[in-house]
Amino acid sequence: MSAAVGERVQVNLDEFVAHEYPKVVAAVGLITGDRQGAADVVQDALVGYLSSPPRNEVTNLAAWITVVASNRSRDHRRRSGAEQRAYGKIAPSTESIDDELGMLDVDLRAAIMSLPVAQRQVCVLHYLVDQSVETIAEGLGVSTGTVKTQLFRARKALAAKLGKGDDRG
Repeated sequence: MSAAVGERVQVNLDEFVAHEYPKVVAAVGLITGDRQGAADVVQDALVGYLSSPPRNEVTNLAAWITVVASNRSRDHRRRSGAEQRAYGKIAPSTESIDDELGMLDVDLRAAIMSLPVAQRQVCVLHYLVDQSVETIAEGLGVSTGTVKTQLFRARKALAAKLGKGDDRG
């Protein structure tokens, strides 16, 4: 019986893709106002249908997919809107970020930006955000020795770029 059910789903899916998919994507785009994201949510709904079919038999796959995709799109917009509102409440203004970066010497900022990402990350966390080696290691999921090595290499590279000796060894 499972082969027959699988076959029926496959036949319905083939027919859906051949005849209904473009209409469903267009309908979801009209309903949600997001033509770009419509194809994605329709595909997500199809994957959901195939991976976990509804308990009750779906008599009109196009209608079912349209409703599910529209609901998912609406839910995604709600979550995104809530995230944006929350971020807007806690995020610093662009001006305050620019002020923080403006406090750095131009040459020092350029030298930091030229470091490999791992060195730049530990350097900024340690020297600009005032994080301990242990805290950085824990946050990055690495050993304290790794953090110390990256800091050592970053100091040497910065000293070379800025034309100063690193007396901290």
